[in-house]
Amino acid sequence: MKIEAPHEELPLLELFTRLREAGLPLGIDEYRLVLKALQEGFGTTDQEALVELCRTLWVKSQDEEHLFNYHFQQVITEPYPLKPSLTRQEEKTTFSPSPEVQQALESQGNYSPELPNTTPATVPVSSELMEVQDEMQVAEAVQITTQNNEEITVNRFTETDEYFPVTRRQMKQSWRHLRRMVRQGLPTELDIEATIEQVVRQGVLLEPVLMPSRVNRTELLLLIDHKGSMVPFHGLSQRLAQTALRGGRLGKASIYYFHNCPTKYLYHDQTRQKAEPVIDFLAKLRPERSAVLIFSDGGAARGGFSLERLELTQKFLDELKQRSRYIAWLNPMATERWFGTTAGEIARLVPMFEVSRQGFDGAIDVLRGRASKAQLKYGL
Repeated sequence: MKIEAPHEELPLLELFTRLREAGLPLGIDEYRLVLKALQEGFGTTDQEALVELCRTLWVKSQDEEHLFNYHFQQVITEPYPLKPSLTRQEEKTTFSPSPEVQQALESQGNYSPELPNTTPATVPVSSELMEVQDEMQVAEAVQITTQNNEEITVNRFTETDEYFPVTRRQMKQSWRHLRRMVRQGLPTELDIEATIEQVVRQGVLLEPVLMPSRVNRTELLLLIDHKGSMVPFHGLSQRLAQTALRGGRLGKASIYYFHNCPTKYLYHDQTRQKAEPVIDFLAKLRPERSAVLIFSDGGAARGGFSLERLELTQKFLDELKQRSRYIAWLNPMATERWFGTTAGEIARLVPMFEVSRQGFDGAIDVLRGRASKAQLKYGL
């Protein structure tokens, strides 16, 4: 049977959910136990009794008690709607809680057989009691729907500005694999092997042998296609640039912008006000340490084939290959969109990868000089 009762009608559900989110180890059994205790008359006399009931059944430590008190005050801001029929029944009969509730209360030391009864054993089933029973059925429905979930979440959606499937954290992790470590600078690190050899040779340790520390000499040049069909990917391109500059731990990183294809100039800013001739850019490259990553759709976003764009791109890549051995292309469009477009032909000229975790790692492998590994791994 489909139960359409809204969650806010369930007694204490909001409090229960908040306590779970706060870290209290509560499950659906604890929630059902409180409902059953309420049905049997516990915690229905006043709000203090309700607090004591929930604290007894849900709180196991002093820290949990602090959390419970805070959230109870936040959620239960008004007198809780107690069930009149349950409180009007006076203590005329012997109290007989269910074994489940009795065991829970006894474990907390809050149960005594001499406690006055608040619900007669032979009380007729009122409409309010039937309502509680209905709520029990709803709770059982909640249990069924949450059996496969670890957490009960009010909001099933998480707000994030991450660009999936590659997050900022994953970008930084991949950038950190782009390394060419060399020892450079003043000797500051202990050379253990040389020190031991010196001790063996001299028979005494006079002074330790030091050596320069290792530094990453990789120089990354990130060329970003900007404007036009790349407008939807501006956010992604900026994250690439930010993670390379701030979290990549690269020896040096420089960002350049162009539109469609670098021809005469590359630009240091998105507004293309600070230009640098391509010939000067190429002259600064150092083949042994410069790694060039091009971020562009290569015409795949709009589709179609442009011979002019292909020729201009090929000319630039030919000049670039003369100055750098490590060149890769990152395309924000899926591989399936490259076929029959200019991007598909450009991919024959330079290792091209789609923007995914695997594709990003493949581009990094090429920039590290492991093109053969990327070729085997990605079928280039």
